[in-house]
Amino acid sequence: MDLNHTKTVKDPVLGNGLAASKDLSAGSPIIKISSPFLIVVEKDALEKVCSYCLIESGPSSSSLKKCTGCKVVRYCTPACQKADWKVIHKNECSLLQRLPGIPPTPVRALYQALLRYVRPAFELDERSAGLEHHVGDLKRDRKRWDEIVLQAKGALEFSKTPADKMDMVTRLLCIMATNAFRATLPDDTPIGLCYEPTLALANHSCVPNAFIMFDGRGVSLMALDPIRAGEQIFISYVDFTQSRDQRRAELKQRYFFDCECEKCKHDYTPYRVCKESTAISSEKLALLYDYKTLLSQADEREQEIQAMQQELHDLKESISVTHSLIDLSKTTASETERLNFLKQAISDLSLYKTHKLFALPSYPTILDELYLAYIDNEHLTSALILLLFIFLNCDIYNWPQPNHPIRVTRLFTIARLLKYAASLEPAALAQSLPFIPREILAGIDFIDATHAVLILVSELAPLSHGQGTRLVGQVELELREVEEVQRLRGGVGKALQEWQSEGNGAADGRKIASQIFTGLRTLAGFAFEVIEKKNL
Repeated sequence: MDLNHTKTVKDPVLGNGLAASKDLSAGSPIIKISSPFLIVVEKDALEKVCSYCLIESGPSSSSLKKCTGCKVVRYCTPACQKADWKVIHKNECSLLQRLPGIPPTPVRALYQALLRYVRPAFELDERSAGLEHHVGDLKRDRKRWDEIVLQAKGALEFSKTPADKMDMVTRLLCIMATNAFRATLPDDTPIGLCYEPTLALANHSCVPNAFIMFDGRGVSLMALDPIRAGEQIFISYVDFTQSRDQRRAELKQRYFFDCECEKCKHDYTPYRVCKESTAISSEKLALLYDYKTLLSQADEREQEIQAMQQELHDLKESISVTHSLIDLSKTTASETERLNFLKQAISDLSLYKTHKLFALPSYPTILDELYLAYIDNEHLTSALILLLFIFLNCDIYNWPQPNHPIRVTRLFTIARLLKYAASLEPAALAQSLPFIPREILAGIDFIDATHAVLILVSELAPLSHGQGTRLVGQVELELREVEEVQRLRGGVGKALQEWQSEGNGAADGRKIASQIFTGLRTLAGFAFEVIEKKNL
């Protein structure tokens, strides 16, 4: 373990947990582990990430070289291949060669754990033995338990663990299923499974004060809010932007407990959580959205929700239909049908639009799916408009802390989409967004906008992803590229750099940045023109 500012505590209600061993500021690392207990790339990601360092390949997977033995796992360098061979692949390679297919990720993770940590005594390692396993709860679901036993039996055979250790193997699988994390790329794309007993001690809250962040093979526990010494550290086991019913159902099904955090007990809306958040907007970020105005709007939305309880209650059936439409949009092969399902879903929740309650579930989910539809079909300027709207009307309420990684990666994506828009000729840009008056588009310099947003991201990324991480490096590279373009153009770029460094010309740069962000808010206002288009 590279860094650990925690201590184990016993909570009378929640059981074992983690508490801060010192005062921690928002964005600071709480735990850093460069080589976690176990990390396994899932089947769907094997072709796109290195199986050791978990670095994503470029547009083509040719930059990753297959293991010449099993031809299943891939590596970005010979050094990664040698390191993985030493850690586990020398024991796995021949097995993968013999099997007709790649085992499910839980099975691969289990037999790797058996090979690395259970031999030669064939007993649970000390760190795993004390973790929750829920064997009794899982046995009550016959179908689920039969699947667990089948997976355990496969891992037992693959690892050549003695047959009389089946109960231990099954228990270990249940421990890992209960305590493992989803390994992700910096943009939150899932790529595998990570099992690290220390991190598994952190308890759940739907209003977490910390989060798990992956940087290649390394994993960190980062502070989302300021945390005082002795204060318990909470992460969220589920997507806490879902409705209370969805969160509780998932927690009950996967972890067998009823969440009684304040958000669940009182069914707080995103607007209520935002009002009570300790997040403080930076001076630079305040130019994109004013924090005091945000809190005022959150208060207005919350009061409106309280006044229309019956209307919202009557929408419950429509919300259920909405979930079905979202699911259907993900399964259809037709982009037209996909779009129609999503447009119907958003139409069913027209009450939310009327009252500007865009952050209430499941409205952001529909908007996200629409945004992804435009990305998938390379309609990137339309995607830009939608993402700006989502960021300013959903994200800042659902994730009120500016250093939340989802907020930061969204902002970075906005910068990249602005960069794309800057590459288009004015006529092509106007043609791609025919519903936006040309004078509005002409009033926005997309290179300046890219520069200004990247300055925001460069300030926040070290607090969301950690100093020296790959995402921070990507942001710095993008920022240097736009600075070079600005240097050749002259003028505004220098003023923005002064604003970034708070130099002598910061006031001029601040004024320019404010004008840029006003233009971006104007663009976001055309989101429903994008949505109401007949075709992608």
